Amino acid sequence: METVSRTDITNAPPARKLRLWLGLLIGGGLAWLLMIGYAERKLEGARLWLVGATYDAGVVRPGTVIEHRVWVINPLAHSLQLDVVPHCGCTVIEEAHQVLPPFWVVPLTVRVDTTGKSAGEHLQRVELVVRDGRFSWREGIAVRFTVSSASQSR
Repeated sequence: METVSRTDITNAPPARKLRLWLGLLIGGGLAWLLMIGYAERKLEGARLWLVGATYDAGVVRPGTVIEHRVWVINPLAHSLQLDVVPHCGCTVIEEAHQVLPPFWVVPLTVRVDTTGKSAGEHLQRVELVVRDGRFSWREGIAVRFTVSSASQSR
């Protein structure tokens, strides 16, 4: 008959605790897969997830400053370098250069000044240049708006 010491019994993890951790790991993995599947259908962006990348501000008066927040999500397991390139001087982003850690979310605030814009529809674009060390690609942000004519704004 083999004897078992008390230290062998106390050092072994209980089966219930092991099942709990296993259940948490499997549940977390399934939640991650569901989130990725949902994001692939609903979010914009090639490799980054962009929430609010296309924004329609509607009809605005001349001289209005439009502000819009875009949420940038890094779903990858490595850090990314993010540079912001506006297409004109009337579009400004405060956070122009950042490092995006793995599985991280950052807000970018886009400001568009409509001063000097002619009446009618406009589209302002901002490009995000993303680098991961080996590859580089671009993601786009677009703000649409219609400037009302001076006679309509009074």
